[in-house]
Amino acid sequence: MALKDYSVWAATPVSFTAQTAKQDPKSPHITLKFKDNGSGGEAAINVKSTDKDARLVYWVNQSFSHPITKKLQALDLGDHQETASDSSGTSLDYLRTKPALVDIKSGQILSHDVSGPNNDILDKLEPILQDAIKQKATIYLFGQSYHDSDGSSGIHDIHMNQGSPGYDNGVYSDGGFILKFPDGHWEAVFLAFASQQVPTDDKSGDPTSDSQPLDQLIEGS
Repeated sequence: MALKDYSVWAATPVSFTAQTAKQDPKSPHITLKFKDNGSGGEAAINVKSTDKDARLVYWVNQSFSHPITKKLQALDLGDHQETASDSSGTSLDYLRTKPALVDIKSGQILSHDVSGPNNDILDKLEPILQDAIKQKATIYLFGQSYHDSDGSSGIHDIHMNQGSPGYDNGVYSDGGFILKFPDGHWEAVFLAFASQQVPTDDKSGDPTSDSQPLDQLIEGS
């Protein structure tokens, strides 16, 4: 089943801040501010895991071509709750969506913030977001949305949301973000924690008896 409050939020990215290892060594995020037809909100994008293996798995497709884009471009700006536990809606599932969103084994495993150029998750994500803001792209954010009583709104869990032992899991509830640029091309970014396991149960999204962590699957360790 899908996770509670699972959504796709169509918006225009405005600005972002990215926490470095010095600013938050435990659970840093990229905070992306966006606008829509209402008051807008902010997205919290994990850039480090709190597990023993703190690395992330990163997939990017800067020439994204997939049937889901037709569904996305039909959406008005705003938060769209998604309840479908199959491929009939706009839900993402890294393991079940057809055609496949990602080749699981092709993921890059990256640390949060290390010295040197183009070698950590911040180095990968920041240029993509900067370009999206500069070009006034439309962003489709997938995760769990919230609308608090104080008027604040946003979306988090913008990463794979299955295969995590001891945590809430779901199918057709994966996070990530997809971008549509003014020139008509699409880009997609999908994220997971290196410790998350695959395959997963088709109903619960929990790891199965033969699951293995993504880092082992990708690195062959």
